[in-house]
Amino acid sequence: MSQFVGAAPLSIEVSSFRAPFDATDADLIIHTSDDAKFAVHKIFLTVASPLLKRFLLSGSSSPCPPFEGLVLKRDGDHSIIKLEEDAQTTERVLQYCYPFSNPLFNSLNDVQAVLEMMRKFGMKGLMNRVKGSLVQQAFLDDQPLRVFAIAYRYGLEDEARIAAKYTVRQPFFTPYVEELEHIPASVYHRLLQYHRKCSIATCSLTADFSWFPGFASRWVWFQCDDCVHHPLSWPLSDGKIYEVNAWFIEFMERARNVLRERPCGKVVADPFLIAECLEAASGCLTCRPAAFLDLSVFIGEHFTVEIDRAIDTVELDIPF
Repeated sequence: MSQFVGAAPLSIEVSSFRAPFDATDADLIIHTSDDAKFAVHKIFLTVASPLLKRFLLSGSSSPCPPFEGLVLKRDGDHSIIKLEEDAQTTERVLQYCYPFSNPLFNSLNDVQAVLEMMRKFGMKGLMNRVKGSLVQQAFLDDQPLRVFAIAYRYGLEDEARIAAKYTVRQPFFTPYVEELEHIPASVYHRLLQYHRKCSIATCSLTADFSWFPGFASRWVWFQCDDCVHHPLSWPLSDGKIYEVNAWFIEFMERARNVLRERPCGKVVADPFLIAECLEAASGCLTCRPAAFLDLSVFIGEHFTVEIDRAIDTVELDIPF
């Protein structure tokens, strides 16, 4: 008999009973859609799901209204139920029901399948334990729109707001994802509005230098008199107005163009964007030795930080 001390690694192999859910004193047998069997204790399921509690303790052998097609049968000392879900999803949900460590997820499809099964059986408390897996960094970086749609679908507001901030790191119109079928068009429209507002907020930083730090006038593009200056002058936070080298203004204009499409700090730190700027600066004997260091400090310690701060001021106007 298996000892319930930890969750066993997930396996794709189907056996008679899936360890660690193979206890000889189990009082419920679960059959999955792919013919796996789990010997479990009702008490863990009834604590996790009030809906299953009413169903399992009723002793009914007829379909339960909340779960179409779910039938409870008796076989000696065991109750038997047949699920529509597969073995992998069922096993992960059971791991949450039992005092095991949480399972690991390698794909959003797996997270969504577990959330859907928990929603079906009214396991709201367990869904709160799964939500952390939904906002794994890899998922947010690669598939933020899917994460947002899944989080909204299952009422995970904090996770949806986190994912929304990552959606702006992708182009305004991203490829279609099937999870959009499960959220209202109005919600997606408001997400696009949020993207546009973030673009406006971040692009404004490229034309107004009043947010520059107090020592900004020491940066080479304000100090050099050998380069061609931009026709306009800019006020800084010290209250003075400064002429600015044209190559720096060209960098800020290129930064504005990329921020329109993807308003996030990452895009302005793109080496290719910076290389064009440094190439122009290298033609000046004064700017050449200082441009790389000054620009690196400006972008890494100030510009990207201010971009993130600007995005934080934008409200995600979506009802949950």
